[in-house]
Amino acid sequence: MTVTFNQGGFAETSGEITVYCTDNQGIYSHSATEYVSEGGSLSAGSYLDAPPQSKQGFVIVRADNSWQYQSDHRGTYYSKETGEKVEYTALGELPENLTALAPLAEPCKWNGAAWVKDEAKIADKFTKNQTQFIANIDEHAAKIYSTWTRFESEYRERQAAAEAFKTANYEGECSRYISDFAQRARLDNKTATNLILTQAAGLEKLQMELANQRMRKYELKAPNLTLEQLQSIHDDIIKQMDALMEAYQNG
Repeated sequence: MTVTFNQGGFAETSGEITVYCTDNQGIYSHSATEYVSEGGSLSAGSYLDAPPQSKQGFVIVRADNSWQYQSDHRGTYYSKETGEKVEYTALGELPENLTALAPLAEPCKWNGAAWVKDEAKIADKFTKNQTQFIANIDEHAAKIYSTWTRFESEYRERQAAAEAFKTANYEGECSRYISDFAQRARLDNKTATNLILTQAAGLEKLQMELANQRMRKYELKAPNLTLEQLQSIHDDIIKQMDALMEAYQNG
């Protein structure tokens, strides 16, 4: 039995009918079978008239009590002003400030038709990275050096005592720097003296190498470096410094 509706939109009989439904944006989504009781009306977002056939680049929306085509460019785009990714969710024509073309990996700008390198931004980024990398190297070296020299005066006193005892051919009274160390390490005074001198020499070598690595920061000022080369040099210097620190901790 065919269900009919009066001018007010209420069913004059009960039964099942095919309806055409929209989502919460008014976009056609699907058809369905709906039961309507006499005196009842269609559920919200349901309509009796069928929408037109789908069309590429458009969605079908309900507006002014009819089905209409609406441009659909929803998706991922990029701002021509900033290059930032934008999720465009509105219906209608795409705004002029958006493009589907992804920006370059390096600093760039929109020239009206495509992304091109922004030489000014590249130069500015290079200078900022160069300055930051040099500061990082100095700070990393200072942090390591402060660990090594935390008890520097004690190290120097112990080294001086060891050198004096060795000069005396390991004879006579030796400093407590040596004897106390020898007792705790269960060594004789001569062996303890030689170990102190070996450790002192090793530390001096590490300090010299740390200074050499820190001076490598001037490699970052070499002409015609790329950002990638700048990063690589910085990372290698930090890596070598960390290796020196590890050698100190294991030594």
